[in-house]
This record gives sequence, C-alpha cells and structure tokens, in this order.
Amino acid sequence: MQFIRINYASCEKEIQYPVGATQFTFHILYKNNLYENNYNMQIIKGGGILMREKKDICEGTVYHITSRGNNQDYILSDPKHKAFLLKQIKEYNTKFDFELLAYVIMDNHYHLLIKINKTPISEIMFNINNVLGKYLVRELNRKGHVLEKRYTCKIVATDTYIVWLLRYIHRNPIRAHMCNDLDDYRWSSHYFYKRGYNSFINTDYILNILSPKKAAAQMLYLELVNWTGTETDKISDMNELKCKYHLTDTPLSIGQLETPNMQKQRKSLDDIFEFLNLKPEIKILITSGSKKHSITGYKIKFIVEALNNKYTFNEIASFLNISKSSISMLLSRHKKENTS
Repeated sequence: MQFIRINYASCEKEIQYPVGATQFTFHILYKNNLYENNYNMQIIKGGGILMREKKDICEGTVYHITSRGNNQDYILSDPKHKAFLLKQIKEYNTKFDFELLAYVIMDNHYHLLIKINKTPISEIMFNINNVLGKYLVRELNRKGHVLEKRYTCKIVATDTYIVWLLRYIHRNPIRAHMCNDLDDYRWSSHYFYKRGYNSFINTDYILNILSPKKAAAQMLYLELVNWTGTETDKISDMNELKCKYHLTDTPLSIGQLETPNMQKQRKSLDDIFEFLNLKPEIKILITSGSKKHSITGYKIKFIVEALNNKYTFNEIASFLNISKSSISMLLSRHKKENTS
C-alpha cells in the first residue's frame, strides 16, 4: 500500500491506496467550501503519483469561478475592457452548453457562477481567458501574462452556499467602495435579478431557491443583497444568512456528488405527479411520451417541479420517455412565455 498526502487549500488529508490503483476523485470540504481534484492517477512504487486531469464532465455541476489580473494588476479598469469580457462571455454562452447564473466584473478580477451542461468548465474558461488575455496584451501593450496563472474553481454544493455566493458576488463593488448602491454598478448581473429577467443570465435557478413565487423571490433577493451581514468573516456571514433567511443545506443536483442519502430528501417522480394534482389520464399520456399539444403545459409543470427537486435531465427524460433535447425545447418555450 502507498499513502497519498493531499495538501489542498490548507486542508491536508492522507489516503491509502494500493500500488497500481487508478482513477480517483477527491472531494475535500474545507471551511464550508467543497473543492474538487478529479484525476486519472496511477500510484507507483516509491510513493510517486502519475496523474492526468480527467476530461469527463458532470452535467448540472455549478462552479464559482474567479480570475484575476497578474500581480493583482488593474487590467479591467477601463470600461471598454469590461465590455469586451462581457461580450466574450455572452458569445461563448451561445457557442458552448452552459448556463451563466451570475457575474461581476471588477477592475482587477471577475467572478462567474456557472452551471455546466455538455461543455467542461475547463474548455469554457480556457476559451474565455485565452481571447481575453490576447486582447488585453494588445490593448495594454504588455508582454507576458496579463492574467494570473489559472482561474480558481470551486464546486457549489448546497442551496445555502449558492445563495450566499450570489450575494457575495453582487456586493463586490460595495465592499471595494466602488459604489454605495448596487443599482449604480453596471458590470454585474444584479440588474437581471432585480428585474427577474432571464436574458443570457439564468436568474430562475437561484430565485427558485428563495421562493417558488417569482415576485416573492425578487423581494427576498433585494433584501439579502442590501443586508450587510458580517462581510469581514465569510463563515460567520454565511451562517448568519442561513439563519436569517431560513436556508437549508439541501444539496444542488451535481451528479457524482449526489448520494443515496441526498436522493431521499427529494420527492419521487410519482409524488411530483400527486403534488401537481394531475388526473391519472394526463399522467398516462405524459409518461408515454405523447406529443399532444393539450398536455404540453402539464408536461412543462412536471419538468420544472422535477428540476426543483434536483432530478437530472437524464432521469426526467427516462421517466417521461422523451429525449433530453425535447426537455430543453419545452423549457425554452417556458422561459419565452415567462419573459414575453
């Protein structure tokens, strides 16, 4: 047996594996943040480790991304540089399969909250930072790297954490004394949440955690982003927010991080039909894969409620006998109807 000692974000953990063992995923919980190292590894004699980052992805995982200027340089202080970055994020959002949940662009760094679907986070961030880096080298007449070596990437695992992160991201300009009112800062997704708009930002994902009623969720959002809390201490701040807004540690649907215990906390798909109070004949049509227009509204209600209960597209598609692309089309129609 060989021992691997992992030192990650000041969290040291010793794990024992046999020589020749391969393919490990480490999830380390440290100070309420869940960090992931996902590697193809081979343990070799003498304690050495051969490793290569895995390319497989987990649909539905939410990541908090932070990318900074090299040496904390103010590479984004010019509004046109912020506008360029935002334009790239929008363009890659149409090219790649991911959902942008929130963002803020500061003078020397930026934050993104991203839910991945088909495209790995590494591919998304490589393309965004690659084109941004080349642009800034030309604009600033710089040599070498303008961005820090690598963006930081944290998995967002619970409802409490994602709500706290949304507030943390949007309040960045206030903490940096760049404004006194979030409405005065144009380089964040605060405006979309305040108005409840789904443009290139998916606001519904987090607003639904605050309340199933959109108007109530928007009011709660405005209350929590204007609440100062204890921002000098992130852990105390998160715990205070959790108590104040009665949030829970309900896990987000993030694929490999789901456990049997997590799945027990959600309604069964049959229970969701009961919850929606649908007639038996409607249930039969929906689960048979019927394409009748008369049941489309019921089907959308079921899909939305199933997603709120942390079911994946694969699970819902299998239960309804339809394809994942059909679910996407139905949800797109639902979004258009809500925003029109």
